[in-house]
Amino acid sequence: MSKKYNVLWIDDQHESLDAVHKTATDFDIKLWTYKSMNGGCGELEANLSKYDAVLLDAKFFENETDVPGTEDTKWVHKTKDRIRDLDNTLAYFVLTGQAKTYASPEFNNAFPHVFNKGVDKDEDELFKMLVDACQNRELTKLKHKYFNPFEMCTDTYLGKKHFDRLHNLVLDIENPSQIKIAQDSLTGIRKIVEAIFTKLNEIGCIPDDIIQDKGWINGSGIFLSGRHRDYIHKQEILHPVIAFNIFKILNVTQDGSHNQGSNLGVDAYMASNTNTFLYQSTILLLLDTLDWIKPFIDNNKDKAINLAKWDNIQVTAVSTSIKGEVFRIADNGWGTFKQAGSTIEISIPPAMVTSNNLALNQSIEITTEPSPDGAKTFIKNIIVS
Repeated sequence: MSKKYNVLWIDDQHESLDAVHKTATDFDIKLWTYKSMNGGCGELEANLSKYDAVLLDAKFFENETDVPGTEDTKWVHKTKDRIRDLDNTLAYFVLTGQAKTYASPEFNNAFPHVFNKGVDKDEDELFKMLVDACQNRELTKLKHKYFNPFEMCTDTYLGKKHFDRLHNLVLDIENPSQIKIAQDSLTGIRKIVEAIFTKLNEIGCIPDDIIQDKGWINGSGIFLSGRHRDYIHKQEILHPVIAFNIFKILNVTQDGSHNQGSNLGVDAYMASNTNTFLYQSTILLLLDTLDWIKPFIDNNKDKAINLAKWDNIQVTAVSTSIKGEVFRIADNGWGTFKQAGSTIEISIPPAMVTSNNLALNQSIEITTEPSPDGAKTFIKNIIVS
């Protein structure tokens, strides 16, 4: 993988500076060009996480549509202020042909790194300093260390809104002694997994009916692990290890988001524990999943091929008797039946929980019937043992 550095460049004459573009390429830098303060700063504000440094002319336009003759040095000062307000770890440099502009003490105080356009020695020194600034920036180092996971948090994959969320999780892995309340960060992990499910649905790896269902988060995890009662995998969709990662992440994050009525008691466990190993291990599972899924998405974009990897299980309209137990009773009154010796689970409506006086772990026998379209299974009757 080529570790290119992304540098925002604001120069009203950038289109005619082929030599600068070539030098940037030689130093493994990609320049993203704008002619004005508002054009460049607007891009920086919209995609801050993308950039590793900023290169400025000493004199450029206020707006992209401004005409020659309206350039001014005041915009570079205002641009510098906007950069510092956005992220004070973002280094900025000036490359200019306006020697008189930066000869003043005021300009040199504001911009300590100024270089001459068209002077090979100056331009080489500039790009060496640019690379050094990028390499020593903490966020840039993390983006290269966790390249695929951070690439997943762009609009091409999951959406750039997840970048800061992932950044905070990575900082906890890099500096575990600074973790404060681990259980409060589980929601961020779950939201990234939800975005993974949405993306996989987009390319046909998760059925629409699951995504549109009330319990779509757990349903997606169960489907990917090949345990969904309504679907069969005709081909492997995800590597079994990745499906296992997702299933375990959901077990922890879904349980940890409820203070009461949970199965594992994750929130209380984390609150009472003196270490953060469970939290860190969940982040590592997420990083492993993101690292694997990026190339998977890149190589499996054909939705028609992905849709052919799974199918609905054809259900006949016949009642079935199943033995098992009341596996869960939620705060909202809904129960969950779990078949004996199986992973199959079926929801029990609150009215049935109440009318049968059901209790947690109680052995029962149920009669089921499929919905008219065969997509779901409902409980028709309950026999209490």
